[in-house]
Amino acid sequence: MAQPSDKRILVVDDEEDVVTFLSMALEDAGFQTDSARSADEALDKVKASAPDCISLDMVMPGKSGIVLFHELHKNAAWSKIPVLFVTGHAKDERVKRDLDAAAALADSTISGPATYLEKPVTAETFVQAVAAAVGVELPEGALGEPSPADVRSELEHLIRSADPEALAQALRLLKSKS
Repeated sequence: MAQPSDKRILVVDDEEDVVTFLSMALEDAGFQTDSARSADEALDKVKASAPDCISLDMVMPGKSGIVLFHELHKNAAWSKIPVLFVTGHAKDERVKRDLDAAAALADSTISGPATYLEKPVTAETFVQAVAAAVGVELPEGALGEPSPADVRSELEHLIRSADPEALAQALRLLKSKS
């Protein structure tokens, strides 16, 4: 089965803090990431090297994510790229207009991506949605939850390298609290 490190995700959003947050969440889970701050920049990146998945904001200055989604679906290879809309504007008038315009351009109904995530999205929800979209099973601890073995290993390392007097002091403090 594919690993997160085998997959490259393109994060597209006009808000730098959103790009940083989503990219870091993916990288912490082991994914490769790339980013774009506009639909045109994203399209250029897809042309250069198609990602395994695209996280796409619906509403951006200039060309919207919905219009970009339509453009991707004109190309047979790009139309197979899973797209996750991450938006705080799913019910806005502009989104409805862009959906109508994209459908008119295609002379048909556009089938949308399987996942729409409403902002603010949690790192865990986002990473799980991306993993599902690209068919990756996340290893234990990929969402920031260390495995029991990792916790034990780190604790053993800390104890071995700790000052004996500081450990004795900590043990006395713990005993006094119980």
